[in-house]
Amino acid sequence: MTKLTPRPEQEHAILRILAEPTHAALIGSQTGFGKTLIISEVVHRAGWERVLYIIIDKTFSQWHERLAAQSDGKINLRMMKTTKDGKSAFEDFLAGKPGHYAATMNWLHRQDVEYRDKQDSQGNPLMAIDKKTGLPTDKVQRETVRLGIFRKMSEKHGPLDAIIHDESHGTANRNSEMRKSILQIKSDWKIALSATWSGNDFAEHGWATPRWLWPDLVPAYWTWLEQFFVKTPKLNGQGKPVYVGGKAMMNHIEREPGAFARSLPLYMRGENAEQAPKAIEVLVDPTPEQARQYAELKAELLSWVDGWSGEREPLVADIPAVLRVRLRQVALAALSLNEKGDVDFAVDAPSAKLSALRGILDAWGGQPVILMTDSRKFAKLTAERMTAAGYRCEAWVGGMSAKEADRIKQAYLSGEVKYIVLTVQAGGTGLDFMQLRSSKIVWLSLPDGDPKLEEQALGRVFRNGMTKEYGDFQHVRLMMRGSLDTEILSALVAKAYALHRSIGSHVLRAA
Repeated sequence: MTKLTPRPEQEHAILRILAEPTHAALIGSQTGFGKTLIISEVVHRAGWERVLYIIIDKTFSQWHERLAAQSDGKINLRMMKTTKDGKSAFEDFLAGKPGHYAATMNWLHRQDVEYRDKQDSQGNPLMAIDKKTGLPTDKVQRETVRLGIFRKMSEKHGPLDAIIHDESHGTANRNSEMRKSILQIKSDWKIALSATWSGNDFAEHGWATPRWLWPDLVPAYWTWLEQFFVKTPKLNGQGKPVYVGGKAMMNHIEREPGAFARSLPLYMRGENAEQAPKAIEVLVDPTPEQARQYAELKAELLSWVDGWSGEREPLVADIPAVLRVRLRQVALAALSLNEKGDVDFAVDAPSAKLSALRGILDAWGGQPVILMTDSRKFAKLTAERMTAAGYRCEAWVGGMSAKEADRIKQAYLSGEVKYIVLTVQAGGTGLDFMQLRSSKIVWLSLPDGDPKLEEQALGRVFRNGMTKEYGDFQHVRLMMRGSLDTEILSALVAKAYALHRSIGSHVLRAA
């Protein structure tokens, strides 16, 4: 990979970080601002010798190549994992040997905990209690025991030179067990990177990352809430207060939007000078089968669907949360039950959105397009149906191996594959360079209640370096008429606006 020369705004960020007296920084720039380049330069210029990179597994090659390029080959990033080389890297990491080590949050956490059967004071197993009957069951209670290996490492070998926490929103939950593991690793420097570091609820998740970076500056959680937020009643759709168990539910609203972010010693956020144009909204009418299932589920919490045997079977949504999921699924395609009795999409499931999708892709003249959905099952169905119809398509979903993900990515960049259908949750990271091939997105469904996922997924294409071969950027939202699609869109817009006021109130703050 070619060594890059930082742009002026990137050089400013590099120098500002290196000069920070608190030895901590929060980089919240949107995708496409070169956060990997900035940090690679910081690490190289600082001369740090023991560094931990907490990353997403699919971004390892990107970090490995950029660090090597910017350091003229001096930095060799090693991934700690269950392979022979990965285990060797972990042994060296725990032994305090100089080096640059990478790991996922999940992997680090698994090394630090052990899951055991609970026992009483006499060493007898404690049985789980049935919540309905209050009687013991035949299952033993399990507990998580922290081994303290990272605490012991820090005590024996001293702090690391630095921890680089990429996609830091992954530990934004203050009660996260993974966060507790990371807190045990001591380091002289700490840098967090995420365009959406506060998660999708600023009052709930905006505290954890800054507290990790500046534990002596950011107060305890409840003190932080009291200092920066006011309580307001939570209202239902009719504008009336919501009560649970006779107690009024409350929202926490930031007193002065952006005040907390501005109080941090070093918070940088670069935003695209050019904002993405408004999505083209295409309303589709449901197929007769979709309309029937949707109406029945909504009215009766039950619908008759095709079972694996070919017989009609009842599909029951017994609680509101399940009902909402089922209604969202029906808006994608008609439901059925597979051979295991699980809710699924049949290969030939009627789908108004897939019918409309073909017209959109043909209107764009066969150019490469990224498709987005929040349903893993529908992503796979879409890829299968498109490939069968002659549209070479691959599904990019969670749970894929890094090898399989890289194969799909390279096939797309080489032109072997024209279409990738992504789950928004999996597509938000690890997909750099997609903008080199495509300038078009079709949203088959939006992430329910989580605007950060939509922003990250949008940034896979609408970012610096986006190809102009196929004209200007466009994105289309396919929404089923009369469904939850429009309700979810309105909620996302409102939540995204509120989040932006809290974390995007200033850009690339100078010293």
